[in-house]
Amino acid sequence: MKFHTAALATCLLGLSACDVLSAATDTPVPPTPAPIKRIVAARGFTLETPFQYTWTKERVMVSSGTLVVLEVDPALVFPRNTLEPVLYAGNIPVQRLNHGNKSGRVIGIVPGNIDVTAMPIWFGTPQLPGRVTTAMAEAERARAEKTGVAHTFGRANIVGLDSPVAVSKDLAALLRTIAADLVLTYSPQDKDLAESWRLPVARKADKTRAE
Repeated sequence: MKFHTAALATCLLGLSACDVLSAATDTPVPPTPAPIKRIVAARGFTLETPFQYTWTKERVMVSSGTLVVLEVDPALVFPRNTLEPVLYAGNIPVQRLNHGNKSGRVIGIVPGNIDVTAMPIWFGTPQLPGRVTTAMAEAERARAEKTGVAHTFGRANIVGLDSPVAVSKDLAALLRTIAADLVLTYSPQDKDLAESWRLPVARKADKTRAE
């Protein structure tokens, strides 16, 4: 992976460049398409202020979706110096919030008002998610269904699935609260990431007064 590609990945996952570059390896990528093991937890959300979804080429605006915790094969999400398998839900890439290779659990965002138990979730061809078009995602889904790895999971034993929809001001607020709690609960090895979301942010007015 070239440095500019690694830097982009750091922005997407909320990790520092040093973390990614030091963790990345040349370990071969497992064959894809590949299934996830199960949906561990899920929590719907809405945002007062939408955000641009950079995990597709179309860059749609997202004001609602589902936070998911997925149990996966750690080999599929291990940081590498190459393109990594894209995690899909239905016809769209899932925004991964952590690597998940140490815990075997990925916390991610599935955008839109959808039922995550009724759509297939799997790993597709290695790529940068931000380059994936709708047509590419549809082709990946057809390939995964043909090989039998794109299947649904049902509603049984999914923590939080029937909880009230979480309402947050914006994406940053969602990360500070619900997403951070999910990371600390299901992937505590990534606690530094959750703590970074909770760092205080200086207000613009305070910055102006300081200057």
